[in-house]
Amino acid sequence: MRSSTRRGFAIAAASIIALGGASVLTACGGSSESTTSSSAAAPSETDGGAGMIGPVIVEPGQTTAEVQVGRVITFNVDDVMAWMISSSDEAVLAVTAGKDDGSAQFLPGGEALAPGTAEVTLTNMDDTDEKWVVTVTVTE
Repeated sequence: MRSSTRRGFAIAAASIIALGGASVLTACGGSSESTTSSSAAAPSETDGGAGMIGPVIVEPGQTTAEVQVGRVITFNVDDVMAWMISSSDEAVLAVTAGKDDGSAQFLPGGEALAPGTAEVTLTNMDDTDEKWVVTVTVTE
């Protein structure tokens, strides 16, 4: 009788862990459907994704964004190696170039360091006439 009770506890514990793990995976990864929906919980370019974990993503054509101090922002470009990035104020928003390490590609982006405004300029190195300028407001 004792072994069946232990087995029952083990199964219950495994179920709880599995459900918790699924919740964590959903929170971290989400589905493509959830990132493209326009639900009220989705971050917008004006709220900086307040309350959300992960980067604020700036889409092509977007000219303004808001991000909180300590958050990361990424710029969704088609070719991570083709775009050079610069910030008008590295004390407000420090930027990092996109890269490809052979196993993954990383979008150009930055980290919000202090309240203020910085103008981020992305220049396509394949066509230097193609520029994308985003005014980023960093809030507390």
